[in-house]
Amino acid sequence: MKNQILTAGIAVIALSAAASLSPAIAQKGKGALYAFHTFAVVGGCPGLDWHVTVSPDDKVGGFVAWDRGLHMARLEGEVNKDRTFEIDAKEVGGAGRTAVVRGKVAGDYVNLSISGSGTACDGDILPVPRAEGGMQGGGGG
Repeated sequence: MKNQILTAGIAVIALSAAASLSPAIAQKGKGALYAFHTFAVVGGCPGLDWHVTVSPDDKVGGFVAWDRGLHMARLEGEVNKDRTFEIDAKEVGGAGRTAVVRGKVAGDYVNLSISGSGTACDGDILPVPRAEGGMQGGGGG
């Protein structure tokens, strides 16, 4: 019994030391939230609202909305090994269209584009910044 308590105590100390000495290990469990709003621009793009999350296991989720939120499409997919993704964005309600969102995760930004939205925004590549605080809350600026 005394041996089991001693072994458990040593294991707890070793795990605590490893966690405190390696902040990278502690950060690995956080996901990232990328959020951005573009205003309507000359040329017909009615503006886009992006809300994209990338989890620690490289799952992508979220939505893109356009035309002041009149249309919204959900995003769900995975990041490839080269840090890119291509996801079908299925419109919620409305015409039920399916657009394609392409992206590349690059540190504090994810470069995103949409095609098939039926707007002049199709094909534009936007650098969407990571929201402060990630998916852990406390975001904003």
